[in-house]
Amino acid sequence: MSRLSLSLPLLLMVPPAQDPEPVGFPTLAGFTYTEGMKLPAEVTALDERLVTVRGFMKREFPGSGPVDQFLLINDACGCNGTPMLNEIVFCTLPDGVTMDIKTGVVSVTGKLYVGEAKEDGVVVMLYQMDADTVQ
Repeated sequence: MSRLSLSLPLLLMVPPAQDPEPVGFPTLAGFTYTEGMKLPAEVTALDERLVTVRGFMKREFPGSGPVDQFLLINDACGCNGTPMLNEIVFCTLPDGVTMDIKTGVVSVTGKLYVGEAKEDGVVVMLYQMDADTVQ
């Protein structure tokens, strides 16, 4: 029995670089949130997507100096009053990266996670982001 040997070129499939999807707080905060509710489809469709969101940087905890995590707050609120839970994106910088809190509106790009996160049975966040860049 003869064996036919075929040599096929090996093709490496490298996905094209994904451009981040611009997402605004009109989408993220465009609904009245109540604990346990089903989040709107346009919000849940953003889960685990690469996005860019504009807003104000705020410290999560009091202090000074560089941070490795921060809150991105709805830029329409003007930084007055207490933002609603769906007006906050909890951002974490890559391991070993810190930065000073920037003033004014910034654009943060990274992978967004959507869904209720609880601590001690209480919802503490709806949006988390692994932030890659802050401009």
